[in-house]
Amino acid sequence: MSDTLSYLAYGLRIRADMPLPELMAEETEDGAEEEVRIRFGRLDDLPSAVTEKGCGHFSSAPQEDYLFWEDVGLFLVREGCDIVFDPSGGLDERAFRLFALGPVLAVLLRQRGYFMLHASAIAAADGAVLFLGNAGCGKSTTAAALHARGHALVADDVAVVQAEEGHPVIFPGFPQLKLWPEALLSLGDDPEKLPRCNPRLEKRARSAAHEFSPAPLPLKRIYVLDKGSSAEILPLRPQEALGELVRHTYGGMGVGSTPHFLECASIVNEVPVRSLRRQESLSQLPRLVRLVEEDLAQSA
Repeated sequence: MSDTLSYLAYGLRIRADMPLPELMAEETEDGAEEEVRIRFGRLDDLPSAVTEKGCGHFSSAPQEDYLFWEDVGLFLVREGCDIVFDPSGGLDERAFRLFALGPVLAVLLRQRGYFMLHASAIAAADGAVLFLGNAGCGKSTTAAALHARGHALVADDVAVVQAEEGHPVIFPGFPQLKLWPEALLSLGDDPEKLPRCNPRLEKRARSAAHEFSPAPLPLKRIYVLDKGSSAEILPLRPQEALGELVRHTYGGMGVGSTPHFLECASIVNEVPVRSLRRQESLSQLPRLVRLVEEDLAQSA
């Protein structure tokens, strides 16, 4: 593996045949429990279910998943430790990294038995705070606004939660936020100076390397983002909170199984879950952030 590059993400050492600048480079051999390999390889005899629609996800075995995007290529994820990539035609490195570090890596984490939520997380209240919600509801934008006020980023879009000694902890993802231009403008950034996550999308990649939490943190609070006429925070009953965790499990992985339900229930039993209502106007974002900080201060 002397010709490979070494990185850290989600508590794992990741060795790659190609640069992954979004990830934290590993400077020593310490600090990661196990190893994942991302490499180029030729994938033949493909299941027709993978390629016939131009994109898709097909599981050929319990620990073997194919993911295919026509303009990017084919990924094979095996045994929670091996990702093989067979590119389609000319390789666009940004598009490759967008998929490899998003849905492909999430499939690998699922193979390892990790519990994942579709959420962004920041460091606060002597731990980590999660923001759950549907696509486009403002998870990354809210995390970015708190990050701009000095709170370290823990994860964006995919949050890995594991129970340690009876209390849930969040494993750090990697130091990058994916934001739409209008959100960046509201935060005082120039989107034209930031790279696109995908050549076909306007969403930009904003580095958070200057304020990133590299160590696992105890989960202190969960906010479920929702639309409202004004910014407010409301408590959720345990049954409502449980339903939100089930609904926002990343990719619906394992939803409906008894182990998944029990994991959701154990988190709800240990961590307060609140509804965070917000107006759609980005001009109200500072008010929303202050509201969150005040709520965290009161609970502390």
